[in-house]
Amino acid sequence: MGGFISEDILAQVRDATSIVDVISECVALKKAGKNFMGLCPFHADNKPSFTVSEEKQIFHCFGCGQGGNVFSFLMQYNNLSFPESVRFLAQKSGIVIPTRKMSPSQKKEFGERERLLKINKEAADYFRGILCHPSSGKGAREYLNKRQMISEVTDDFMLGYAQQSWTGLTQFFSKRGVPPDEVEKAGLVVAKKGRHYDRFRDRIIFPIIDIHQRVIGCGGRSLDDSLPKYLNSPDTPVYHKGQTLYGLNVAKDACRQKGSAFVVEGYFDVLALHCHGIRNVVATLGTALTRQQVRVMKGYAREMILVFDSDEAGIKAAERSLSLFVEEKVEARILILPEGKDPDSYVFAVGGDGFLKAAEKALSFMPYLIASAIKKHGFSLEGKVRVIETLRDPLGSLLDSVSRSVYIKELAERLDIDESAILEQVRVAATKDEKGVSLVKPRSGSKLEETLVAIMLQYPEVMSNFNLEEIIEGFETLQLQKIGRVILGKSGSSRPVTGADLIAQTDDALTRNLLSSLLVEEVPRDRDSCEKIVRQYQVHLRKRQTRLLSKKIKEAERTNNQELLNKLLAEKQEWAQQNLEAPS
Repeated sequence: MGGFISEDILAQVRDATSIVDVISECVALKKAGKNFMGLCPFHADNKPSFTVSEEKQIFHCFGCGQGGNVFSFLMQYNNLSFPESVRFLAQKSGIVIPTRKMSPSQKKEFGERERLLKINKEAADYFRGILCHPSSGKGAREYLNKRQMISEVTDDFMLGYAQQSWTGLTQFFSKRGVPPDEVEKAGLVVAKKGRHYDRFRDRIIFPIIDIHQRVIGCGGRSLDDSLPKYLNSPDTPVYHKGQTLYGLNVAKDACRQKGSAFVVEGYFDVLALHCHGIRNVVATLGTALTRQQVRVMKGYAREMILVFDSDEAGIKAAERSLSLFVEEKVEARILILPEGKDPDSYVFAVGGDGFLKAAEKALSFMPYLIASAIKKHGFSLEGKVRVIETLRDPLGSLLDSVSRSVYIKELAERLDIDESAILEQVRVAATKDEKGVSLVKPRSGSKLEETLVAIMLQYPEVMSNFNLEEIIEGFETLQLQKIGRVILGKSGSSRPVTGADLIAQTDDALTRNLLSSLLVEEVPRDRDSCEKIVRQYQVHLRKRQTRLLSKKIKEAERTNNQELLNKLLAEKQEWAQQNLEAPS
């Protein structure tokens, strides 16, 4: 799997890295015996099924079956290539990764993201320098002062300013020898009629920074409310707006400490709350809340409080989000602000304490949607029909039939109509949503064979008294046989092979998941118990081979094949003699 990266280098990086520390940046983990547990970031998980073993340096989810080592976690969670995940961890540990063995295509793939990240960081520094410049940044600083932004917050978020120039940033990179098409690929300039122009002009710049403190994109806000008021970087190889949340790099510790997170829609909403000491807040990036963003936030907060405007757009945003939170099994509430207010203006009007008091009254999703629908349509005959039509799909999306029944009863009482009338409307949607998705654990099917491979991985010294090759060749599960052969091939190496080594050397996701599962499998710790399991399998293997031989003898007798029969009888006698001599 490493390709141009040697196994020795991979081992150095793994040995210098704590998988618990790395995953803890993305998932809230709690100690559970010798392992750590948390909510899986790769599927809808409401009961901790995600296990991280510090001792074995692996992770495995018993819900969806995903597993691997620290490299494969970063690959899946941050959408990185394998070389990128190795390089990222190596840089944190001060380990140099030799690149001379890379092919031209590998060098291109490996270097592109690194160049784009560097360009983004240099652009953020450039914009920051302009904002801080006594003359060129004066107007932007006055704008921020007018919006009551404090310097500590603007520093934390690395705010900058793009001047009223079509080529300021373009010329900045040109002087540094950076090709304009590279800057365009980073989303910072646009090409038109063979020339390149700055994407951001006369705007406050909000660098978009990931949880690893890398600048991956930018957002810009016009100073004079000219349209578009907000402008964001497009999706690039290093930035995907549907997977990113603005401000999470600053807010993640506060989200974990509070156990909750406010989700708002604007950059200044985030900054305004920070100015009032409310740090557990993030913002979407110009799109509706996505499933990936919800899964990311699950690693930091048990509860999410969505702060929406009270207008039609805010209500529709809440309705769209409901199914995500239901399916991802995340507790969420809605905080609706007074008409004409957004989080920015509201917190400056009532203060931080006032905002938090209002948040205490935030409604759960269904009570909010019921109240909003009734407020909009009223209690007329036609209004009641519209209310039911509006709530049909949200009620049907509730996977918990008990919760659905409670809300249907409440709605029926408020509308003064029979429950059955509402139930009939939501039944189709409920039936559709209750089908769900079945999570299949990628296990082999043979418990005894799995336990043997788990012993080989966790306690290889136990197998030294047995014929490992014979045991592995006897496996009926081909995937386990394949893993066993890899273990057998590594048994004579100077460096003891570990499960993390094997995971790093496989490109097959199913094999990697099975390996992680077997590595966290609970097997007896004492040698005698492990040896007893191996002997149990040897007895099973002998019985199976005896049955197979007897079947062949019967077939030879049936077809009157005397030559084959004599051969099989001789084989049976030799087999019986070997069994008599074999240790029990």
